[in-house]
Amino acid sequence: MNFEPQKFFIGLVDFFSILMPGAMLTYLDKDWIAMKLSLESGFSLDSVEMGFVFFVVSYLLGHFIFLVSSLLDEVIYNPLRDCTDWGQIDKRLAKGEHLSARWKRLLVKKKWLFGKDPDNAVMQVQCIKARALKGLGAESAINAFHWCKARLIKDLPEGLLVVQHFEAASKFFRSFVVVLGILALFYFSQDNWIAATLCMVGIVPAMWPYINQRFKATQQAYWFVITLKALKTSSSDRIPRSDGLTHAGGVVYRRKGDIEEYLLVHPSSDGKQWGFLKNFLSDQTKLVLPKGHIEPGENPRVTAVREVRDETGHWARITHWLEDSRLGNKASAPMVRWFLMELEEEAKDWPEENRQRRWLPFTKAMQQDLYPETQSLLIAAEQKIKTKKAQAES
Repeated sequence: MNFEPQKFFIGLVDFFSILMPGAMLTYLDKDWIAMKLSLESGFSLDSVEMGFVFFVVSYLLGHFIFLVSSLLDEVIYNPLRDCTDWGQIDKRLAKGEHLSARWKRLLVKKKWLFGKDPDNAVMQVQCIKARALKGLGAESAINAFHWCKARLIKDLPEGLLVVQHFEAASKFFRSFVVVLGILALFYFSQDNWIAATLCMVGIVPAMWPYINQRFKATQQAYWFVITLKALKTSSSDRIPRSDGLTHAGGVVYRRKGDIEEYLLVHPSSDGKQWGFLKNFLSDQTKLVLPKGHIEPGENPRVTAVREVRDETGHWARITHWLEDSRLGNKASAPMVRWFLMELEEEAKDWPEENRQRRWLPFTKAMQQDLYPETQSLLIAAEQKIKTKKAQAES
């Protein structure tokens, strides 16, 4: 039997992430407990029996702290992670919910938290996972991180050890945060304001390594799976969607008083490289609606929100499905799923480059140089908005 230092270290950290928090509370509060039990001399830990009791109580209390600390993932880490651009697209706007507060979205982009582009890896993994589980109809049965760990168990156990290393460190600091919170409450109840304040202040530096190490664990898992996929990828992996969709886009509107204005953009100057869109997008004088390719395994709703953001810089949320239609009359023309989308936040200082944007009321928009497909979509959007208004007023 070979001794593996890395596995031993991870197991040791996991063990102490449970035992040490419980031991800290047991030791610091033993005199208070003795006083409450009317044991004037306190607990004597000289004997083997009392040492064993101390160990057992510490371990049981540590398990309780560990379970409580797991709530921090749902209360702190996941909500912060959902404030990144991908979280806004996948968890909120694609489901019709509003943007998170701007200060939260700016906070998570700080270098000491998640950084500028924390979503690149998870976006790729979501697509890989969706393709792998589509045949089972289980795309949403498991989250991306746990799916990556399951893949690593089979395909790269050494990579899983690296991920577990970061996870173990994260769990330790997560439990430590809870210990400091409990001690702060305890010292406040004893009117020991100095100790209580020190515990409260200590929560912040303990929180940072918890978040940092957990983020590194997820990123490392994503990177390993992406690399494994790249090594195995062949041209046969790009199979057509069963629904025939190739693109998704949005008819984006904003309210100006009692009037709705629609977002139109000029076609991309590099549209000719799209092959099947070469003739369709060659006329740069026309205005079009923002749209783009559905990535393999990607939800069309996510594609629509992402493409509007990529092409215009605006944040918009989906309110209704409009239609599925082809860009042209040919059978080989792209099939696009269109959504009605309401503006959530306009881009500031967004580089125009070759994609000029225009907000136009319905009547003026219909007077522009538009493709027939764009005109029909604007009409459908206008009717949908009027129907919604009539229902709200009735």
